[in-house]
Amino acid sequence: MANDEKLVDAFVEELDREIHWEWRWEKKHRRWTWAVNWAGWVARLLILALTTYQLNSYSKGPPPVWLLGLVVVLSLLNLGLPLLAVTFRFQQRQEVHDRNAREYSVIRLEVVTQQIALAEAVQRFKELRRQPTEVLIRRTP
Repeated sequence: MANDEKLVDAFVEELDREIHWEWRWEKKHRRWTWAVNWAGWVARLLILALTTYQLNSYSKGPPPVWLLGLVVVLSLLNLGLPLLAVTFRFQQRQEVHDRNAREYSVIRLEVVTQQIALAEAVQRFKELRRQPTEVLIRRTP
């Protein structure tokens, strides 16, 4: 009986490590999604402001080179940031890590409350753990 409790405790510790790992990466990818979205909006707003300034001061002479360079850089960011988000799929990665963390938490709860046997919990853990993360991310819309 004491040996079974040690096995359950060891399994719960492993689940806790996995849950912590999944939530940490979910949080990182959520922050990247948020940062890329806001950076895109800020770039668009600055492009609008700088081009408006340039149009309003056009009769005073040619615009300074730094202004044109800044508009070009912001335009590249405006195009590049959405491509970065699509390429790295930050939101999809966040969703997969969120789902995995929640699944591990459910398994943990069921083991701790003795709703399922350790063998069944280990089997569910193995099935979830063996799923390649990248494949899940690519399948997430």
